[in-house]
Amino acid sequence: MKSPFKFLDAYTLEDKDAFLGREEEVAALYDMVTKNRLILLYGQSGTGKTSLVQCGLASRFDATDWLPVLTRRQEDINRSLRRQLHQLAPFSPETGLVDVLDNIYLESLRPVYLIFDQLEELFILGTSEEQYLFIQNIRALLHSSVPCRIILIVREEYLAHLYGFERIVPTLFDRRLRVEPVGVAKAQEILQGSFSAFNIAVETPETQTMTGIIDNMSGGKTGIQLPYLQVYLDMLYRREAGTATTGQQAVTITRKAVAELGKIEHVLEKFLAEQQGHLQTEVQRAHPGIGDDAVKKILDAFVTSEGTKRPVGYVWSGDLLQPEPRLASLFEPIDAVALTHICRALEQSRLLRFDGACIELAHDALAALIDKQRSAAQRRLSDAQNRLMNGYREFRETGEHLSRRQLNSLEDLMPLLEPQLRPEIKTFVQESYARAEALEQTELVAERKKRRQARRVAAGGLVLSAFALGACFFALFQYRAAARNAIAAMQNTANAFKVEGKYSEAIAELDQAVQFAGVLSGVEPGQVQQTRSQWEQLQQLVHTGDSLVGAGDLLPAIGQYQAARQIAPDNHLDNLVIQTQKELENRFSEYLLHGEALLNAKKYAAAAGRFELALKLRPEDGFAQKRLQECRQKQE
Repeated sequence: MKSPFKFLDAYTLEDKDAFLGREEEVAALYDMVTKNRLILLYGQSGTGKTSLVQCGLASRFDATDWLPVLTRRQEDINRSLRRQLHQLAPFSPETGLVDVLDNIYLESLRPVYLIFDQLEELFILGTSEEQYLFIQNIRALLHSSVPCRIILIVREEYLAHLYGFERIVPTLFDRRLRVEPVGVAKAQEILQGSFSAFNIAVETPETQTMTGIIDNMSGGKTGIQLPYLQVYLDMLYRREAGTATTGQQAVTITRKAVAELGKIEHVLEKFLAEQQGHLQTEVQRAHPGIGDDAVKKILDAFVTSEGTKRPVGYVWSGDLLQPEPRLASLFEPIDAVALTHICRALEQSRLLRFDGACIELAHDALAALIDKQRSAAQRRLSDAQNRLMNGYREFRETGEHLSRRQLNSLEDLMPLLEPQLRPEIKTFVQESYARAEALEQTELVAERKKRRQARRVAAGGLVLSAFALGACFFALFQYRAAARNAIAAMQNTANAFKVEGKYSEAIAELDQAVQFAGVLSGVEPGQVQQTRSQWEQLQQLVHTGDSLVGAGDLLPAIGQYQAARQIAPDNHLDNLVIQTQKELENRFSEYLLHGEALLNAKKYAAAAGRFELALKLRPEDGFAQKRLQECRQKQE
């Protein structure tokens, strides 16, 4: 009996009758889209952002008012967009994007909605040139008169990557909507609607059975991830359908089945392990001599070092699958026959999805599980790749190449990293080696010069022997001077760590400085200790502020950062205050916009909730207070 649930697939327009529990978000998004040309939709992985657009928003439009163009990055986001548009109306390669969309509108007489899904892939996998061209194209479209709307969908942990785009498109964050996990009440509404729509019976009392499902789904958390809910219901349905008698019209969900299936954190992991183990046995039977970890290795190739999905381009050579050359090394030494067999089997198991010119995992939830299974060696390689990419990002901002110490830490892993690196990263590494060698050569010349001077000084040692007693006092003076110089150097290093926000490293440098300060008279040791005490207090304040930001309590977080800035101001603390204030203002505007949209949709209780959230960020705001009062009056 075929399961009616979506598993890890996003909802589309055809699923509109089964897309439940998102009416408020759909109303808010529809209101934003009809009034603005650029919308930013963001939220955690698994909150249903794609489904909200493909199904919820799409169902609000008539066919004559909606021409959606859903674009994923694949190998390059700009080429992917032009390829999608070319399918609607062919055009020559030199035709500008504005003209292309204008021609599409003239042919279809429908406004085009450019939907860029999983935009975080642009920052995880894209080049700086690709990113620059993309935002320039967005800017050109916004400045044109072509009837076009743009929706950017991104995971919220990558929002900070968009700040660089804001310089080119200042309105980027003006209209944005956060998609939140489903609460218990909404989850119950989804369960009731789904069971009714799919003719599924529930063991009585129904409330207890559904409470058991929700308890297993929530895992003690306040929100429920929609893809996980679909996976859970799919597996629960298949379990019960397998025990149903022949000809039975309805599957019945029992409390016993819910209890046996268990908590959601085990369900998807168990499914992945079962499918992986079953397929590995099948592959080894069909391809003797293949490695014991062939399936695991292939799944791992579809996950980035950040634990997100990695789309892999491919072509068909007859009946055999060939991954794009840039990533082909990830699948070695598995041959093309076995690779094709495994990827097709993973597609049948609903773990992989063939999407146009790319293959990818069915959902980020699978990527997170596969990343969790990586070995210590794999994580070491992933960490090295992250350090290399961070070094490259710093190089683009400051012009500083990798140091010899950094290169040494990467050297033994470079043979494994190199096949995955883009050409500009390889060039960066080569230039870093050249710079390091040039610097070492300069230092070697300087050291040789010092040694020649030292030999000349030693040759005159006999002449100075008469002044031995005076030299003792001079040596003591020199020792104290050297200690002061060492302390100053350590304090400089500590301060450099501090202004980067690396407080543990800064305090460790001060601890070493205290040891040198012990040989000095006067107040210098006390000064170092006092600085250390202040920085420990500063570290605690920043840590508390970071925790508050993570919890969404932005106003008290700003207070913590400001208190830290009063102790020892620097640019890092200034930026923390500025960025958090900016995030507060953006979040405040977002709540107001969302509240206004819900108010217009006559969702007064939900609108009141948004205005209450806004007032937590700016308690004295008169407009939010007025709107909250209006919502409460409407409810009465």
